[in-house]
Amino acid sequence: MKITIEHLEFPISVKEKLLKIPKISKLHIEFVNGKNIHFDKTNLSINEPHQIIIGNDLSCIILLTYPNDNNFYLKDSLENITLETIKFLILKML
Repeated sequence: MKITIEHLEFPISVKEKLLKIPKISKLHIEFVNGKNIHFDKTNLSINEPHQIIIGNDLSCIILLTYPNDNNFYLKDSLENITLETIKFLILKML
């Protein structure tokens, strides 16, 4: 079975939202592009979300965001998380 992988560009608007959070520059932040994986000659595909990894030496938070969706999700629970909650978690990591 042949597979086609389409790499998606990370949305600049999401990066800008996160980088506006006060003191986030004191933490390590990594933006990982998402992918669309298509199984040729089928109607099956997988949409891998963009990942945002925010961490320090002791802990990290992994957030997911999907194309055409302005929400953030925690990787472990897939729970919708607000920008205010992300700010609170970042302050706890400092």
